[in-house]
Amino acid sequence: MHKSGVTIVLAAGDYRAEIVSVGAGIASLTHRGRHLVIPHPPEEMPLAHLGKVLLPWPNRIADGSYEYGGRTFTPAINDRAGNTAIHGLLAWQNWQIVEQTPGRVTLSAFLAPTYGYPFMLSAEVSYWLDETVGLSARIFSRNIGDVTAPYGAGIHPYLTCDLQPVDECELRLPTRDVFDVVRKTMLTDPRLDFLTSRPVGGTQIDHTFKAPEGQSAYQVEMTHPQTGLSVRLQTRAPWLQVYSGEKLERKGMAVEPMSCPPNAFNSGIDLVHLNPGDGHSMCFDIGCK
Repeated sequence: MHKSGVTIVLAAGDYRAEIVSVGAGIASLTHRGRHLVIPHPPEEMPLAHLGKVLLPWPNRIADGSYEYGGRTFTPAINDRAGNTAIHGLLAWQNWQIVEQTPGRVTLSAFLAPTYGYPFMLSAEVSYWLDETVGLSARIFSRNIGDVTAPYGAGIHPYLTCDLQPVDECELRLPTRDVFDVVRKTMLTDPRLDFLTSRPVGGTQIDHTFKAPEGQSAYQVEMTHPQTGLSVRLQTRAPWLQVYSGEKLERKGMAVEPMSCPPNAFNSGIDLVHLNPGDGHSMCFDIGCK
């Protein structure tokens, strides 16, 4: 046991991954020894929620307060700078290993009711490696309580082209629809238009994007032209948070699939109302081209 709990090593073909039980997180993912996500030593507490699963809400709840079912709840504010409750309640909890093989692991967690979130969930995350696809994952939660629960899901990987500077990389996003949290509307900003792959340069990104309509799955791609390494994340999640990694010296870019946008517990936008006995799943995969 270490600061990230237990390390599970997965291997398939040229891919290798390290999964840690704290936060059911992705500690590393490599292909032929080259990093596809920013890694962290499993024995250390990672910065910036590296690779953590975000339940029962991704991103943040403004002012650490929301109303649901006619009552007001106040989860703990753990982002003092932004005065928000950030990234849910399970990112720093130790998940239990349910099943493990050389290429697959399933972890589970029980989310007990608290004053800020008085609902009861069971959660399960499965990771598996494929020698062609790379790392795939499924995040699944079920309401095991007796009342309807507000719910959202996300995960926090940082894509990287073997730790090369983001400034040297090219980025392709399948959407240019940027969500304005304050106005609750979509905006268009030419600086954030990466529909056609182009250099990131010094562009700073910390924005929420709406997934393209009418597509069953879509990809985000980051390429380092000098080395030829191209990393992609594929998902069906309806929202993406993209962050250019200033906290991590811009060695990678956070690409976070989310079931809802920031502050959905207050806005209600794409908030999941999880009835007793019902479940919700979100899937994604990360690999190289």
